Amino acid sequence: MEKINRTLAILSTRTIDSGHCIRFNNKYYFPVTENGDRRYFAGKTDCMVIETFDGQLLANIADKLYLIKEVAEHVLVSKEFDAPKEAPKKKKYIPPMDHSWRKVSFANYAAKRSTVVLLMFDYF
Repeated sequence: MEKINRTLAILSTRTIDSGHCIRFNNKYYFPVTENGDRRYFAGKTDCMVIETFDGQLLANIADKLYLIKEVAEHVLVSKEFDAPKEAPKKKKYIPPMDHSWRKVSFANYAAKRSTVVLLMFDYF
């Protein structure tokens, strides 16, 4: 009976988040080797969590089995790797006054300005 219980398991598919963790049963786990060394995988990597009936948790990632240990504090971005840099802000393009998009509006603006200037000269 013990041999059967060791071979039976519950399989669940998961993805690794950008903090290199696997979420399973509302807890976060980190894949480790048999020696206890952490293994880092890119975000959105598919994996399969194996929960054996004797309570052991394993992860199958890229056809390799890893033990998984619970993480005390989960962070969204791993401190082991550089954080993504923010993209520089784009400067808003304002076409020049003689640009084809603005010719009509510039002509209207210039016509209004010239009548205002002419009216001012009529007063003096």
